[in-house]
Amino acid sequence: MAIIVLRSNRRIIDLRINIFTLFIFFLSLAELSGQKAYIPPKIAAKSSKALDDAVLSAATGNIDGPIKTIDDLIAKYPTWTLPRQQLSHLFYSAGKKREAVTTLEAALAIDTLSQLQQAYTLGRLYEETGDLPHAMMMYKAVVRLGQDQTELTKKANSNLSALESKRNLWQTDSNIKFTPLPPDINTPNEEYLGRWTLDGKQLIFTRRFNHQEDLFIAKFDSAQHVTIEDFPFNTGLNEAAQTISPDGKYLIFTSCDRNDGLGSCDLYVSVRKNNLWTTPVHMGPNFNTTSWESQPCFGQDGMSIYWSSSRPGGYGGRDIWMVRQLPDGKWSKAMNAGPTINTPNNEESPFIHFDGRTMYFMRNGKDGLGGYDLYISRMGLDGKWKSPENMKAPINSGADEGALSLHPDGKTAIITRMTDNQLNDLFEFQLPDEFLSPPVQALEVHVSDVETKNAVHARLDVFEVTGHDTIRSSQWSDDLGNITMSLERNTGYGLIASADGYIMHSINLQPDTVAVRKLNIAMTPVTSAVDKTILLENIFFSTGSATLLPASDAELNKLYLTMRTNAGMEIEIRGHTDNEGTEEDNQRLSEARALSVYQYLVGRGIEAGKLSYKGFGETKPIATNETAEGRKQNRRTEFYILRI
Repeated sequence: MAIIVLRSNRRIIDLRINIFTLFIFFLSLAELSGQKAYIPPKIAAKSSKALDDAVLSAATGNIDGPIKTIDDLIAKYPTWTLPRQQLSHLFYSAGKKREAVTTLEAALAIDTLSQLQQAYTLGRLYEETGDLPHAMMMYKAVVRLGQDQTELTKKANSNLSALESKRNLWQTDSNIKFTPLPPDINTPNEEYLGRWTLDGKQLIFTRRFNHQEDLFIAKFDSAQHVTIEDFPFNTGLNEAAQTISPDGKYLIFTSCDRNDGLGSCDLYVSVRKNNLWTTPVHMGPNFNTTSWESQPCFGQDGMSIYWSSSRPGGYGGRDIWMVRQLPDGKWSKAMNAGPTINTPNNEESPFIHFDGRTMYFMRNGKDGLGGYDLYISRMGLDGKWKSPENMKAPINSGADEGALSLHPDGKTAIITRMTDNQLNDLFEFQLPDEFLSPPVQALEVHVSDVETKNAVHARLDVFEVTGHDTIRSSQWSDDLGNITMSLERNTGYGLIASADGYIMHSINLQPDTVAVRKLNIAMTPVTSAVDKTILLENIFFSTGSATLLPASDAELNKLYLTMRTNAGMEIEIRGHTDNEGTEEDNQRLSEARALSVYQYLVGRGIEAGKLSYKGFGETKPIATNETAEGRKQNRRTEFYILRI
């Protein structure tokens, strides 16, 4: 269930191996053809037995004593290669791969010709620790010197060919610095799989101690100080492999072998109400089967959920599946993410960036650098995922790469990596440009009744005002009238709120780069709408013209639906301009623009008798005409409600 990463930190330096020894080792690789025959030292029987006993003792899990014994033997017999070989194997078995590398390097520095199998093993270790140039060096040495060892040279040649074919994955110019998260998050225990909320103020992660997995939430204040809360429903059954909705209200996690479960590992959900988490509940057969279900992730605005499953009907081992939220609030049946994402190998730990169009996930198989690699896929204009791209070294290596997630800024990634102490911790790094996602901002909206101030259950439609009318997202407010949505930073949007018994309300959001935007929408009840003027902020015309731009269609369509829903409604469409140009020209332009909206509605089937239009030119400004922003506000379209 947990994401355990077996990747060594390459900054580890084995101080027992001095620089001179390493120099001799690499020099020996360049001059192997002239290397003299190795003459092993004479070893006392007592020392051989001590080595055997140390190896047996290490197999029980106690390595400190055996390490000291072997170190003593190395000091006593500096040219005896076997203790270094055994010590390297001991380190590798304990997960200390970097120590395994440096110890085996020291053994080969003594002699290479008699240790070609160890040279091949060192090549494999280089691959697992991401040092692929040196891996190729070792394989070439094995091929050159092991002509009488057919099977060994065959494997070395095969590995050489594989590395050469993947040179574009490991020979990169990326210079990435992996920085551990603060000590309040990373502790002497293990931490992994971090997920941000949309506002970037909370990070939920898994912590493992004494073979027990639990969930914790890190909260960051404006000064980036961290406070840690434990999930109140952590149990002895393990809670891990989690996700949190963009608005921070829904927490989905994985738990295994529970009494109410359907299979080995199932998905459970807890909801945050009145600032408290509710008792987790099993998510039911739409999500869970008798197979393994784990590693969920919310899609854009929490309207979809992705996760990894071993259920039948996929393309291989573990596939990525997803569901979408239906208009009635229920979830659709589970759908496979398709053959572009899923393969006969395993795909796990999906993360959908807050833009809803970028997926990061893990995949194993021969096409990667080894173990699990991280991949990125972007959604095309047709709504389908494009062919995934390997994220290459140094993000990927020959070892397993832990689940990646992304901060709302679109560039700060979190990954699970192994520390010097061979424990998993969370690290952050800056993504190379080719793997960036658009930076997003949290739009936090509260919808209320303009008169009673009570919360309104409203639908909020959002679209980009960039020359087209496509609705980017639609979402309903909760019982408290709150909606949290993700928007791309520095992008202009049109927003339209609608609710039963209320007049539509439109807002135009100008581009902004802030991380969080807050918006209050006060809606007018239909029952008191007569004689009210409603501003249409997302009606756009060509400059100096009455020609409607395509970006107006979403708002015009909503006005049409408002008229259809309220069959007795009669309105007057009103046009206004700023004071640039002559009064006569502005009057004509305002009338022509009001007429264009009138003609649109009549053309859609609204009775002409329920509509009228009027232009006011520059006579009714709502802001100063002394500034560009003020003039922009004065150039507007409204409708005045005559009758309901």
